[in-house]
Amino acid sequence: MADYKKAIGRPEGMAELCRDLITACLAAVLLASLAGTGHAQIEEGWMSLVHVGADAAHLLAAGAWLGGLVPLGFILLSHSMRDEEPIVDVDWILLRFSSMGYVAVGTLAASGLINSWFLVGSVTSLLTTLYGQILLAKLGLFGAMLALAAANRFWFVPRMIKTEDSRAPAVWLGRLRYHVLGEQFLGLMVLLAVSVLGTMRPAVGQ
Repeated sequence: MADYKKAIGRPEGMAELCRDLITACLAAVLLASLAGTGHAQIEEGWMSLVHVGADAAHLLAAGAWLGGLVPLGFILLSHSMRDEEPIVDVDWILLRFSSMGYVAVGTLAASGLINSWFLVGSVTSLLTTLYGQILLAKLGLFGAMLALAAANRFWFVPRMIKTEDSRAPAVWLGRLRYHVLGEQFLGLMVLLAVSVLGTMRPAVGQ
C-alpha cells in the first residue's frame, strides 16, 4: 500500500489515476445508458423515470461487482505466483473490494425489488410464469454468489490477515481464489439468465 501511495504521489502516477478515473466514468455512463432500452420503456411518465433509474442503478451495481471480480482474480493469481515481495497490498485490496461489495449488494437488492414490482407484479406471476421462474433461478444464483462473498469477507480474509506472518496465508489465498472463480462462474450464469429475460415478455399482466 505504501508503494501504491508513493506511485500516486508522482506526476506520472497522478496521470495514470486520472486516466483510470475517466475510463471508469465513461464505462459507467455507457453501462447505465442500457437502462434506456428494453423493458424499462414499458412505463410512461414519472413511473418510467423511476423504472429507468432503478434499472441504471442495478446495472451499475452488477457491473461493479462482476467487473471487479475479474481483476481481483488476476491479482490473487499473480500474488500467489510471485516469489519476491508483492507489488500490491492484497489485504488492503480485498478489504476495499469487500467495502464496495456492501454497496453493490444493497443497491442490487433495492433496485431489484423495484424492477420486480414493475415486471412481475405479484407472487403468483413469479411462481406461475416462465419469466418468473427464470427470475427465481437468477435469484438463486445471486444468493449463491452472496454466500461465497460472505465466506470470503468474514472467514477467509480475516484468517489471511491474522496468519500473514506464517505459511498459512498461502492456504487461505488458494481457497479464496477458488471462491472468486466460483463467483465469476455464477456471475456468468446470472448474465445468461438476464439475457434470456431480456428477450421475454414480462410476467406482469400475463
